[in-house]
Amino acid sequence: MKRILCRIFCLSLALGCLCASTASAAASAPSSSAFTFFKGTQYPLTVHVLKGEKPGPTVMVQGGIQGDESSGFITAQILTRAKVKNGTLFIVPRANVPTVNVRRRQINVDLNRRFDQDYSNYFEDSLARAIRFLLDRCDGLIHLHEGSGFYRPTYEDVLRNPKKYGQSIIIDTPVFENKIHLADKANAVLKDLNKGIPHSYRFTLFNTNTFKHATHHKEQRKSLTYYALTHRGIPALAIEVSKDIIQLGWKVKQQLRATKLMLHQYGVEVELPRVTEKEIESYARSGKLVSINGQEFPTTGTATLRVSSNGQLRIEPAGINPDWGTVPAVFASDRPGVNMLSMPRLALSGFQTLDLRGDGRRIGKVRLHWDGKNSSIPEPTKLPLFVCWLNKKLHFIPVNGVLDAVEGDQLVIEGIWGGGARAGREEILNLKGIVSQVGANSGQDAGYEIVLDSKAFLPRYVDKANGLCEARLVRETPGFIRRSCLVRIHPREVKALQLASVGSASSVSPLIQWEAGETSSLRAGQYRVSSVWSNGDTNKLIFTLDDSLIPWEGAFSLTKGSPIRLTLRQATTFRPLGTMKFIAE
Repeated sequence: MKRILCRIFCLSLALGCLCASTASAAASAPSSSAFTFFKGTQYPLTVHVLKGEKPGPTVMVQGGIQGDESSGFITAQILTRAKVKNGTLFIVPRANVPTVNVRRRQINVDLNRRFDQDYSNYFEDSLARAIRFLLDRCDGLIHLHEGSGFYRPTYEDVLRNPKKYGQSIIIDTPVFENKIHLADKANAVLKDLNKGIPHSYRFTLFNTNTFKHATHHKEQRKSLTYYALTHRGIPALAIEVSKDIIQLGWKVKQQLRATKLMLHQYGVEVELPRVTEKEIESYARSGKLVSINGQEFPTTGTATLRVSSNGQLRIEPAGINPDWGTVPAVFASDRPGVNMLSMPRLALSGFQTLDLRGDGRRIGKVRLHWDGKNSSIPEPTKLPLFVCWLNKKLHFIPVNGVLDAVEGDQLVIEGIWGGGARAGREEILNLKGIVSQVGANSGQDAGYEIVLDSKAFLPRYVDKANGLCEARLVRETPGFIRRSCLVRIHPREVKALQLASVGSASSVSPLIQWEAGETSSLRAGQYRVSSVWSNGDTNKLIFTLDDSLIPWEGAFSLTKGSPIRLTLRQATTFRPLGTMKFIAE
């Protein structure tokens, strides 16, 4: 097993900032940091950690779990610029980036219905796994939403009735287990929040009675607020503004007010940043977000870009405004909804346009002019070659050939080269056992990011002998002979960790044999993981230490009488691979 050096994360996260509770923490200077889970995938999940100068509860504020509810992610993003006076905030502005990119409620499944168990079918299930990890370290949850109409407990008109959700504070029950008084907290907030708000726009308490057998909202038992109550025993509710209020700036300001008031009920005091309604209305309409093959993407109108036929497009982020955290996306006309910013593209056949969006808003458009031929790809062959990207590296696989991969690797099926393939013809390439398009299962898997997780494959389509997971990639293009190659997924194997002593004059670095479930002893001191012996890329691994997330180069302390547990996880699925316990000699 060859030695693979650890990749250093570009974002730092102070050890201990993701803690179970800060109630007993000593007073310290306020701080802020951020970390992105699933970086380099189609579904990055960024959490901002704001620590106050005084101790207090840790509360999670989350928006953007459904991408057509823009107020929630804008409100949460503004909150990342707040000053926290006491306690700690975990802020996740955009919990479901792919839905934000297309301004839809869901891509495969509704992420806010994936918290009743640990699913393994879609990228939403990996997101839910990481969100649960964060929430399990919190003392309260505020979920930001945007719903239709205006909730009223009795029917008033078509926009104001019990079937609407907007302008409400939603709770699953008035009192949970005789100790969490959600209705009292919500009513206290409503009393102050509704001052100065026109009567027709006022917020109302919406009790879904999720725990009652006769509830009309049984689906809420799969939601994040229900998980927080039942699995964590912490207060959790949703603040919902109305989609039928067209003044985005006004309703975001009200959602910010409601969030601040609710944080006060939870025991966390914040000072909100100054932001005007006009700034909110126009935040994502301009700005230099990306470049294409080194050329600036226009942010107004339509431009023409010359690219080589069969050439690679390099799309990179540029100049994103950190105050708004706008998520850019670039969609090719032949692959709508697939963000080219986070995956490579080899244009085996030409397509017409590229569409630039910021948080789902269309910002610019480019027409492509195909010019010449790329000499870096092989000459066409009689039999087809399957063209794939594995961890963003290009592979040409012959018929009956094998593509070897490791659990957690990222696969993108680009297309067919040779074998009679014609430019402009859509090839149907089916990786058996994986459904990449829920609701439109045509067998087409080309162009979509597939994280190779053996648990996500339908068992009847794969061979799992000898610890491997083998799936067939099949050409099913009408009018062509059916051809295939094999994608062989090896289990992730970690043999050893190299630990470096921090602040020690000793040049000896401990080498630890990795054995999940075992205990290892070390001298007391500070350490960091410097290298990993593994059969795959180390940028597909992350570590969690007890209640903390450790980026590469992050240090941890080991003292006598205080053992620690180091958990190794897949970076693309957040699935745990095993835990070791360390004790001080």
